[in-house]
Amino acid sequence: MSRWFTATADWVRGRSRRERIGLAAVPVVLVLALVGVLVAGGGGGAGQWLAGAPATTPADESADLGDAGSTPADSGPGPTGPTGAPPPLIHNFADQPAAKPQAAQPSPTGGVRIAEGTDGCDHAYGDRDVCVPWTFPADVTDKCGWLKDRGFESLQIPGKRDRHGLDRNGDGTACGAGD
Repeated sequence: MSRWFTATADWVRGRSRRERIGLAAVPVVLVLALVGVLVAGGGGGAGQWLAGAPATTPADESADLGDAGSTPADSGPGPTGPTGAPPPLIHNFADQPAAKPQAAQPSPTGGVRIAEGTDGCDHAYGDRDVCVPWTFPADVTDKCGWLKDRGFESLQIPGKRDRHGLDRNGDGTACGAGD
């Protein structure tokens, strides 16, 4: 074996399994990207697709029909794909003109009950869109300071439930002036 090959093989063997997989994935990704660029036409205009030639007319233009309203001799649907438009899709409900729409249903009035803390937030503080963490990080000793560092000011406690003990003076405001 040549020296460069041996040195490269030793270097690869010295890598972890994860690094070796990553090294093997790089050429695969590069080859797939190259194939994608070649199939799409190199990015320089119209794509070559798999037929090897660019589309002659855009899909939204129809071919010349000759006489007004007449169809070509082969009256079947035209080609599909990048060189022609697919035939129109006609839904089967169009064949039922006597069908009547259903009457409107009443809007639901009851809310959905979701257990507290499901989203990781304690919504007992501030407005309902305020997210005070359900569980503070383990190293936090001053919860009000942690909240103020993240942009929270004093928070009203509308339900009077102070799970984290943020309202030390009992005025109904968490992390307020006297807390």
